[in-house]
Amino acid sequence: MNYRRLGNSALEVSELAFGAWQIGDPAYWGDSFAADVQATVDAARDAGITLFDTAEMYGNGESERVLGRALANHRGSVLIATKISPENCAPAALRASCEASLQRLGASVIDLYQVHWPPRDVPFADVCGELERLREEGKIRAMGVSNFGVRDLGDWLAAGTCVSNQLGYNLLFRAIEWEILPECFARGVGVMAY
Repeated sequence: MNYRRLGNSALEVSELAFGAWQIGDPAYWGDSFAADVQATVDAARDAGITLFDTAEMYGNGESERVLGRALANHRGSVLIATKISPENCAPAALRASCEASLQRLGASVIDLYQVHWPPRDVPFADVCGELERLREEGKIRAMGVSNFGVRDLGDWLAAGTCVSNQLGYNLLFRAIEWEILPECFARGVGVMAY
């Protein structure tokens, strides 16, 4: 496995990450993954994967809960990324969501806390300010965004910081190559592809 620094952060991550939506959302993905969660997570770790990604909205928090249990004995050797839903980005709701994610993950800190989609009802400055307070309190190590286009990323960086932008990208969906990928590179923002 190859490892690299995530964006402009101090986080050293595996080039491949483990996406945990499927392991905690049988209503969306079906029940076939439930029996093999621990074996699947262990196989990922054995292959050198150190970055595990989830979100509070995956199975209404069940993905975080299941992933937290599967990684409970390995917390010092892995990094957990999770995401806040845009409807929970007002400062008080963001703080409550962070605390709930920490509890579900069984963790004292979230390594990478990402805004899942650009919030449209809360100013970015308010979201960035609360994330920075959570970072200062030691509840999160780094902040990221997900699904942010060029304009949203620019507006976000005018209000605060982020180390990464998680974006859809594959051989059939290459739209990010035109504008947002070069923008991320120019600004030192790491890209996590899903």
